[in-house]
Amino acid sequence: MLFSHITLAQEKAYREPTGTNNWYVELGGAALLYSLNYEKILYKSTNLGFVGRVGVAYGFSDGWFLNTVKLDNGAVYAPFTTSLLLGNRERKEKLELGFGFTLINTGITSREIIPTAVLGFRVIETNKVCFRISYTPFIRNNDYQGWFGVSIGRNFSVK
Repeated sequence: MLFSHITLAQEKAYREPTGTNNWYVELGGAALLYSLNYEKILYKSTNLGFVGRVGVAYGFSDGWFLNTVKLDNGAVYAPFTTSLLLGNRERKEKLELGFGFTLINTGITSREIIPTAVLGFRVIETNKVCFRISYTPFIRNNDYQGWFGVSIGRNFSVK
């Protein structure tokens, strides 16, 4: 009691990473099961961002995932989306609203295009780790499917 010491801790102000590229692994999401993705930040202002994304995945087996999504052995899944990022640059949390499509290539002449949307939440930490969670509904065979995705990756710059 004679040697009491008061320590005050202050959180450093958030500083948004300056990288204009993101890469991440997504489980679920627009490619249905998993995908490796590259995202380019096309526009960034104080409260708004605009991004474009392309991804790729490979179907290792036939079957149904969660009794909801039909997967094809040997199919290549390629999601293409564009999104608005809403949120102040001084905060690491952003709301993501977007749309796009997933190209499913099951053979040389067999392709399917699935329209999809993105309603998500993302956080990019000062150490450049990117975390996303999103609702990604899609329309396949005239049937609406609600679907979710979780992503983790990294923000980076190219010089």
